[in-house]
Amino acid sequence: MFFSRTHINRRVAHAAFVAFGATVLTASIVVRADQGPPAPAAGARPLVPMTASTIARDPAAHIGENVSMMATVEAVLSKTVFVVDQDKSKTTGQDVLVIAPTLIGALSPNTYVTVQGEVITFDPAEIAKKARTYTVDLPQELIAKYQGKPAVLATAVVTPALIDLAKRPIPPMTPAEVAFSGHMKIVNSAFPAIRGGLENPDAAQLKEQAAALKKAFTDVEAFFKSRGTADALKWAGEALKHATTIEAGIAAAKWDDVRAAAGSLQPMCAQCHGQFRERMDDGTYRFKNIG
Repeated sequence: MFFSRTHINRRVAHAAFVAFGATVLTASIVVRADQGPPAPAAGARPLVPMTASTIARDPAAHIGENVSMMATVEAVLSKTVFVVDQDKSKTTGQDVLVIAPTLIGALSPNTYVTVQGEVITFDPAEIAKKARTYTVDLPQELIAKYQGKPAVLATAVVTPALIDLAKRPIPPMTPAEVAFSGHMKIVNSAFPAIRGGLENPDAAQLKEQAAALKKAFTDVEAFFKSRGTADALKWAGEALKHATTIEAGIAAAKWDDVRAAAGSLQPMCAQCHGQFRERMDDGTYRFKNIG
């Protein structure tokens, strides 16, 4: 098979765009990871290079894969849903639906984008489970048309200008969030110091950290009491009890009591954090489910 020089140059340019886009996205992920501790995850899946036509030909083989594909925007169906095809010059019939719940910019047909996300079978009910704050914004006739067909639930939609249109804007912190963040910074400093110090415990060294931890949870409890958040207030009160036990145990050199309280405190913090805090792309947090 022979290709014209123009065709070869186009393929080379497309390949370069994919490679460069993947490099930028990878670098972005690394930067975000450096800016703060990642949210708990049940094992990160590898990012698989993929074409829209490959997914369309055999969707079942790729359901659940985390893919990165470069394709042409064939049609924009709503503010958050569009269709991609592999060929810019013609419709191949091997299109793939893309759902981008956090899409913040408009897309133009016949332009290339790099899409990253999970391959799914289109079903609004299943999408609602994966993106709980999002509702598919398609009319019923289009929902019926694409029901059961392959789709990508996108976490990144990168334009040729290397702008990620699926990157959520980061809202400024409210005064309450700034204050609460201060409490959490104290906890995040004192608690690991106490856990690490229990390998060769020294009461004199740990006393100050224990006092800081107790003071931080006293402030956290007062914060949630002022906002009337029942579950968070309950967890904050229990966390304060554990912090008090830690402080008393260090003073009395009762290290088993300290270890037990520290072991109970950690999962409680994670549970409350998971329900009421949301991590932004810059590593900072915002409140959720709090009035």
